[in-house]
Amino acid sequence: MSEQDQRRLVFHGAIVLLVGNLCGIPLGEAASAGSGEAAMHGWRVAHSGLVMTGVMLIAIGAALRVVALGAGATSWLVWSLLAAAYGGVVALVLAAAVGARGLAPTGPPLNLVAFVANTGVVFGTLIAIALLIRGARPS
Repeated sequence: MSEQDQRRLVFHGAIVLLVGNLCGIPLGEAASAGSGEAAMHGWRVAHSGLVMTGVMLIAIGAALRVVALGAGATSWLVWSLLAAAYGGVVALVLAAAVGARGLAPTGPPLNLVAFVANTGVVFGTLIAIALLIRGARPS
């Protein structure tokens, strides 16, 4: 694990954390305006989900020095985490802002964008967590 990989995860974790916190602004506005539960739910999920994702990236970045993987597997771990994180940014913000949840590859173009982003979340997360478990396993 290189210090650059750690710094990359912490840096992007901070960006995702910022976006998640900024999603709290429309959440607060929806709450004060008495918006419907669907609008509140979308912004609540975007806010909490992205804050948790940012914290996860920062935590994994900080712990990366104890993960024993080769250079190729480390690269897969880092880039899979980033694909999952930014896929979440796109999918959750689209779902909250325009209702494009992207649960199926159908519908208007923004729904297709959300679907592709959700697919990145799924595969990025599965690859990254499998590699993290493999690299963190006690010898």
